[in-house]
Amino acid sequence: MRAIGITLGHKSKKETRMKNKTKLLAGVGAAGMLVVSLRLAGRGGSEENIVYRETMAEYGSLTVGITEEAAVEIGTLEQQFDLDISALVDNSAASDSQTTSVVMPEAFGGMGNGATGMMSFGAFSVDGSASQSQSLEVADVKIAVGQEIKEGDLLYVLTTESVNEIRETLSEDINDTKADYEALQVEQEASRTQAQQGYDTYVTNGKYAQLIYDNELKTYQDAVEEAAEDVDEKQNTYNEKLLELAELQEEYAEALAFVHEAQGAVSENYAGRHENAYYYTVYLNTRDAAQKLADQFEEEIDGMNEEIEQLSLEIQAAVRTMNQCRIDYEKAKLDLGQTQDIDSYYAAKASEWYGIQTASLDNELSSVKKSYDTAVEKLAAFDSAVQENGILSEYSGVVTEVPLSEGGTLSGGSSLVVLNDQETVTMAVTLGEDDYSAVDKEGAVNIVFTAYPEETYSGRITDVSDAEYDSSSKTVSYTVTVTVQGEVSGLYAGMTGDVTFVTKEMKQVCYVSNRAVFREGTRSYVKVRDDKGNVVKQEVTTGFSDGINVEITAGLSEGDTVLIESKVGET
Repeated sequence: MRAIGITLGHKSKKETRMKNKTKLLAGVGAAGMLVVSLRLAGRGGSEENIVYRETMAEYGSLTVGITEEAAVEIGTLEQQFDLDISALVDNSAASDSQTTSVVMPEAFGGMGNGATGMMSFGAFSVDGSASQSQSLEVADVKIAVGQEIKEGDLLYVLTTESVNEIRETLSEDINDTKADYEALQVEQEASRTQAQQGYDTYVTNGKYAQLIYDNELKTYQDAVEEAAEDVDEKQNTYNEKLLELAELQEEYAEALAFVHEAQGAVSENYAGRHENAYYYTVYLNTRDAAQKLADQFEEEIDGMNEEIEQLSLEIQAAVRTMNQCRIDYEKAKLDLGQTQDIDSYYAAKASEWYGIQTASLDNELSSVKKSYDTAVEKLAAFDSAVQENGILSEYSGVVTEVPLSEGGTLSGGSSLVVLNDQETVTMAVTLGEDDYSAVDKEGAVNIVFTAYPEETYSGRITDVSDAEYDSSSKTVSYTVTVTVQGEVSGLYAGMTGDVTFVTKEMKQVCYVSNRAVFREGTRSYVKVRDDKGNVVKQEVTTGFSDGINVEITAGLSEGDTVLIESKVGET
């Protein structure tokens, strides 16, 4: 059976019960009750009493939704003992003694004279013995089924003997591994000093290798640069002469053209040379002058070609000189580079050799340090799990199972206590397909428990089952899990309550009880008292109703007192 929406006629018993016993819809805030009896003459001598109960207009939210009844389910928590005592006190996996050999050059401890030598470092060993027979024994049980406990409460008291035996074993392991670590540090000091000296020697040689290389190579480099400058200078002169030659050739060509024109004039006037001797003589002189100029240009061109040819030979010689300087430079760079490479190689390898040697030492030291750290962590883990010879609860809740008894022993994974998980309070609600489709999966869920009818709890949908088909009724349903939010300490498994999936909500409105409103025609009224205490009606405008209360949009304000009328008959 469910209740949904608002009806003006018949309401289900379940909806009526839910609405009357909760404050889901902000409740009826009665300011008090005033009873007024009016004796009215009735038929057959009977009388009727009119009783008025005062209630106040309130301000809050009105909601409606789909309501179903469900029972509370409480989750469980299991606390386990996480320490494996056998592994905790077992030290048998310590490393065996071994020797690590590292090939190092002389400066790092080699045999000298260019040969390599072996530097040996003995691995430090830590001996231990297994103590798997040790265990923790329960001396007293401090909890019982049905008991409500809080985080930090004492669950079990352990025997002092069993606790002290394990703690002493762990403390001895700390002392032993610490002594091993400190002894190894002293043992390694001489080896680290020797490795540092070898490293410094090669690094220093490599530091000045570049400076020597650069200074000696600079002489060869300067010769190359000077030869290159000489080539450039001669090439520039050669190029300038080529430009001059081009200009002379242009001028020579012009002179030849002028000679050709002058010769043409002489030839043209040859026949009349006697009649026009003057002009003919002028033409001859012009031709001769042009020829002389052309001859001069030809001589200059020949001289320029000789200069250019000589410059070409000088350039070739300069290029050969430059190439030889470059060959000398490359040879010197190779020879000097070999020396530098040797010093640089050893300088570069110095870090690697030093790293190999120190890494070997560090690994040994780290291994022993790790054994010490592990021993410290084991004792810390033990002291965290066992406090003052007792085991404490990690959770709060009601005890449902006590797995251990007096005289029992603890081992890794042992169950210590099973509790109701007060943080996981759920209610499973079955909804039909239509109702499920109408529910807002992220929306508000209000819960009113039968045991607390005046209090509304909130919830949220945390799980929805797959669709379930009922072949007999041919219907589809879903099981919706609602997790109760907020303070849930007063809830217990099996408690029943009404779960309402809110489908409509009017927030922050003025409202009164539906019973306080009556209608005359198309208008709505409430009854109030005037200044003289007389009962009068007052017109109001109504809005949304949740079935118990109705919104007042005009005519009343929060805190106004209205009257709910009821009649009681008497004979």
